[in-house]
Amino acid sequence: MSAPPDIRPRTWGALMISLTVHGGILALAVLVVVSRYLITDEEPAFTAQPRVQLPAEIREHKMSVARHDSMAPRPSYSRRLAGTGPSQIQVPEMPDVDLDQMLPLDPSALVSDQIAGLLGASGQGLGTGQGLSGGGGKGPPGAGIAFFNVQDTARSLVIMIDVSQSMFSRTGDYDSGTRKLLRHGQDQAFQTIRDEAIKLIDSLGPESRFGIIRWSGSARPWKPELVRATDAHKAEARAHILTEVDANSAAPTGGRPGGTRHDYAIEELLRLAPEAAFMLTDGNATRSTPRGGMETIPEKELLDQIDTAARSLPSLPRIHTIYYMTGADKKEEEDLLRAIARKTKGKFRKVEAAGRHPKAPRPGKR
Repeated sequence: MSAPPDIRPRTWGALMISLTVHGGILALAVLVVVSRYLITDEEPAFTAQPRVQLPAEIREHKMSVARHDSMAPRPSYSRRLAGTGPSQIQVPEMPDVDLDQMLPLDPSALVSDQIAGLLGASGQGLGTGQGLSGGGGKGPPGAGIAFFNVQDTARSLVIMIDVSQSMFSRTGDYDSGTRKLLRHGQDQAFQTIRDEAIKLIDSLGPESRFGIIRWSGSARPWKPELVRATDAHKAEARAHILTEVDANSAAPTGGRPGGTRHDYAIEELLRLAPEAAFMLTDGNATRSTPRGGMETIPEKELLDQIDTAARSLPSLPRIHTIYYMTGADKKEEEDLLRAIARKTKGKFRKVEAAGRHPKAPRPGKR
């Protein structure tokens, strides 16, 4: 039996041929890929970005802002600010307000006051001393006021008028013997004082504040506090001056001794605390004694009263004193009024009263 033929040489030859063919195909593929994707004659595209050069001032500013922002504290979002828990702070309940005690608001009065103030500030007044609705702001507050030609620029003021018997008896308005008025209202020589007071009130701008004090045996304020110079308040003040500022209209009250109590008037003035006051009187301060007579209140006592008040008040009102000479000129009276004005940086002026009788007997001031 003959041996089978040996096929190993042919198998190895076929294997080698196959490997050679596949190797060639692989090499060709690699060559194609390399030539297609890696080998190119084109230069890569590059677009140069333009360089922006900021001015030095702007650059410095931006750097400063950046430094400031970096140093600023970061906001804290704690539970105290944004939490929903109950607050540790107890807010008190609002008090009950009695509506009956609230002041009524008159819009028409406010509008007329504002218009009057604008017209006064532009110098377009509506007549001498008269504004809208019969008021009379001549200019803005503090633009200039005067009482018997004593001028000031205060935004708040008080008119002080002595209504003691001597203010009327020595001009023929009052009979000291019978204690009766001989003339009334506009027929009195005293009407000159009322006219000056009304003229001053009419000249106030709507933002000014004012008050009135009449005094003799007591000091009677027109209002418990200074009020704004609205048309309504001016009209009320005019009526008060014409009807209530008269002889025997400030009798002693509260059991306090009477007389011509300059000290009571100054006390009331300091309580109202205006910037300025016009104090008109015809003589010295007096007070009643237990024996029924009158004694002069010393000048030093009144000046000490002002000094005492100065220690507790932010500032003293300027007290302009007007010596209204109803009788003979008395040096001690003039000296007193000058001293009060000097003490408070006010002005002093002498005015001769209408109907003055320098040689008439001088009754005791009451």
